[in-house]
Order: sequence, then structure tokens, then C-alpha cells
Amino acid sequence: MNGTEEIGCCGAYCGTCREYLKTCKGCKPGYLDASRDLSRAKCKMKKCCLTRGHITCGDCGEYESCETIQSFLNHPGYKYGKYKQALEYIRANGHTAFLNTAEHWTGAYGKYPK
Repeated sequence: MNGTEEIGCCGAYCGTCREYLKTCKGCKPGYLDASRDLSRAKCKMKKCCLTRGHITCGDCGEYESCETIQSFLNHPGYKYGKYKQALEYIRANGHTAFLNTAEHWTGAYGKYPK
């Protein structure tokens, strides 16, 4: 998947997480190769996104009208705004541009080029 397994369906970026693939499996590893059972996943966004073959919810044609992702992104809190910003950036610029930007981050969020 060219590094896109580090982008969560919701827009979270796992690439800078110290626990990614240690204590946190992220939302894609194991489901993509069927070594984990997607039907047992608890996250509605992940089930929908991966079942439809998308990399993120932002890739879906129903993104703007989807109650599941929009209610998630509209939760109060800084991180939800950053997830939305990530998905909007991916929608406008693509996964490769997002990964190129995120590779310089030292935390879960970072700055985007103007």
C-alpha cells in the first residue's frame, strides 16, 4: 500500500506513534492481508472504509454526507479537527502528498504546506 497503511481510515497518522505495531496495531495492519478478522472490528469507520476498498474515509464518494465519519469529525477536541484537516488535505492533494508532508512530523500532527 506504499505507506498508506500508516494513515488511519479517520485521518489519524500512525507513522510517528511509538506504540504503532508494538502495543497498537493501528486500523489497517492485519485486516489488509486478512490475518485479522474485519468482521470482529469494533470501529464502524474502519469496517466501512476497508470493506469498500478505500484507504481513508476521505476517498469515499459519500464522505460529505456520511453520518458516521462526520459525527466523528465533529466531536469537540483538537485531535478531531486535526483528523478532519488530514482527510481534507488528502482529498485535495492525495495520499502521496500527505505522506510526504507527514514524514517530517515528530508527533501525531504537523504543519501542512501552503
